[in-house]
Amino acid sequence: MKVLKRVEEENYLEVEIKGEDHTVGNLLRTLLLEDPSVRYAGYRVDHPLVGNLVVAVRTDGSKSPVQAIVEALERAEARVKEFKEAFMKAERG
Repeated sequence: MKVLKRVEEENYLEVEIKGEDHTVGNLLRTLLLEDPSVRYAGYRVDHPLVGNLVVAVRTDGSKSPVQAIVEALERAEARVKEFKEAFMKAERG
């Protein structure tokens, strides 16, 4: 996975994530929109055969878009861990 900054302005960031698609894009967008400092979060896949995801984030200035993305990724990690633990518990009976 390779991440490239495409546009960086005050309170706005656009990053391209090579080799990813709607799965990562929708998860990241959903988690970003849970953050009250995020004014806009969206994504697009430029071409379905290429598989490059572009994520855009605008914040209100109380935190940077980079910080908002990092926190969203930390929440994703915590939720996956929580799901894994619940799944393993259910599997054990």
